[in-house]
Amino acid sequence: MLRALTVIVISAFILAACGFQMENYQGETSRDDVENMGMNEKVTTDTQNPRSIKYVGDTWGLKQDRELIKESVEQMPGVNVKRVILEASRVWVSVDIDGEKDMSKAEKEEWKKEIEQTIYQAVPRYDVDVKIR
Repeated sequence: MLRALTVIVISAFILAACGFQMENYQGETSRDDVENMGMNEKVTTDTQNPRSIKYVGDTWGLKQDRELIKESVEQMPGVNVKRVILEASRVWVSVDIDGEKDMSKAEKEEWKKEIEQTIYQAVPRYDVDVKIR
């Protein structure tokens, strides 16, 4: 009986001693750690969301893509870009061409294909639609 009691006391002592050292093991999180999570970061009201209103036009290089499209198309003689609309993987470009009123439908289609090819060479990640006004 005394021997069994001694074994139980020693076992309890060993288990208690091991329990207090759990904080030294990797992956153990104490209550203080949980309460202080995120305290090292600077508190700010500024959002890092790239779609926020103050980043309109600069998001994911859209402004740069729009300028590149406009510059590449306007290098073609007699072509003026009126509007560039970017949405996801598509771009719609409206252009004016000198002498457009005197062109046949086939000539306009030829111009559209040439403008689309110019845009594709400048920014190949977009599906291009060109409208001649």
